Amino acid sequence: MGKADGLSDGMSLPQGERMWCSRCQSDEHLVLHSIDSVHAHNVGLLVAVAYTCAECGFAQSHVTPLREVASKLNTKENLQGLIVFEDSYLHCGDPMVPLPVEVRRSITAKPVGAEELVLLDVRLGTKVLQCMDCGFRLELPA
Repeated sequence: MGKADGLSDGMSLPQGERMWCSRCQSDEHLVLHSIDSVHAHNVGLLVAVAYTCAECGFAQSHVTPLREVASKLNTKENLQGLIVFEDSYLHCGDPMVPLPVEVRRSITAKPVGAEELVLLDVRLGTKVLQCMDCGFRLELPA
């Protein structure tokens, strides 16, 4: 097992791909969407990322060195919208703050016969996260 099959030879580790828009030939307009750890043995400081180019709309996801993502996270221009980072959510470049758990209630009708309906009471516990900068809220199943 050596470099040809993508495994480390003990001297070097896989490098991952650079965050780059292949259409625009630039990394200036990249907008991060998600960052996830890579659960592989001996891969160094690599993470899986998903992002789009704000200039042309081209979307990509791949494994990249953590230093690539860190350089993007250090500039707020690349942090538009919502970013999922493992189990955390970032908005306006900052972690979203959890609010108290809420219960959503919905009443829906289910047909049981030709002209008969049964009303169903559905309750769903949700976790609400809020961006402290702009007030944006995200509701997730609890």
